[in-house]
Amino acid sequence: MLAAVTAALLVVFSLRRLVLLVASSVRHRKLSEPGAEIFPAVSVLVPAHNEEPHAEDLLEALDELEYPYDRLTFVLACDGCTDGTEERFRTWARDRRNTVVIASSERIGCAAALNAGFALAEGEIVVVLDADLVPRSDLVPRLVAAFADPSVGGAAAFITPRNGDASVVARYSALNALVHQLVTSAGKDRLGLNPPTHGASAYRSRALRSIGGFADEPVGVDVATSVALTRAGWRTRFVAGAVAETAVAETVRDYWAQHVRWTRGTLRARARHAQRRVSLPGAVRAEEWLLRFGNGDRVVFLVSLFLALAGLLPLWVPLAYLAVPAVQAAVVLPRAGRARRLPAVAVASVLMIPLDVVASVAGLLGVAWVRRHGWDTRRPVADTRSG
Repeated sequence: MLAAVTAALLVVFSLRRLVLLVASSVRHRKLSEPGAEIFPAVSVLVPAHNEEPHAEDLLEALDELEYPYDRLTFVLACDGCTDGTEERFRTWARDRRNTVVIASSERIGCAAALNAGFALAEGEIVVVLDADLVPRSDLVPRLVAAFADPSVGGAAAFITPRNGDASVVARYSALNALVHQLVTSAGKDRLGLNPPTHGASAYRSRALRSIGGFADEPVGVDVATSVALTRAGWRTRFVAGAVAETAVAETVRDYWAQHVRWTRGTLRARARHAQRRVSLPGAVRAEEWLLRFGNGDRVVFLVSLFLALAGLLPLWVPLAYLAVPAVQAAVVLPRAGRARRLPAVAVASVLMIPLDVVASVAGLLGVAWVRRHGWDTRRPVADTRSG
């Protein structure tokens, strides 16, 4: 029975990946950028905790954003920073009347920082940027274009790795990031399955207010917020032309911490504060469940290996499952202009897959432990200072 269920789940995961791969290959209708007469007011919201090493690059990029200055405001939220992040933010904001900096004396968490900033955001559209990102100059108008459709509540940009050749770990991390966005998110967008938002995304203010603001989760705020928007009847989009750059994990330690955290975040995405629900199509409900399952496919794959070694499942079943990610990689690397890196990425994948699987299991066990013992790392907003 276990072998049959495991094989069936691997088939489901494989078919999903193939469908999304095909869908992502279909040319999208290009989103038109807003004309001068319809530029909505935009607030750029940056949550940060001890991001001094990245602050200068981010602030320089914010200066270069291509959007009407009188339609653009900034809210920089320092979440219990103990380094020079707050000082750098305040120095940058000093001569900019369209900028406000808020800071909490202790760490309150990403969701609380985002909601504190959102309370001060004046724009019809709120663009959220993690402080370690560097947005390209045309990111804002490209994201805003998605909101010409009144049903759209959120839109995710394309976060491209800028250090994908730094190490074996970086090559594999970059591949995962590219596949997740250029295949999974792009395919879901093409099929109307509401791709998740992330650290470089835009939201309609009215949509955020309808769900009570950003999801109050200790990890995975963006995923939980996406789920809440979907349940409230809003669409989300993936905008590949809106680009922000980031540095992916380069060491095993960093990859482990990041992967475990992401697995916990997606598994715990509950969107408990959604105030209303609508009747969702079956495909959207199924995809929402798979999204919350996170990296659970790695766990199923591990089980299939144990079953194969025990002689309870043919060995070709787990091996065939690996063929689909290989096809995805072969498609996405040329799509991202990295075709020449395919051999090096293939070697990195072989070396990193065991760590990927073990980290996913660790994330799953961590969520089970938290639920059993009732831990909750969320904290209320306290002592928020602005200026």
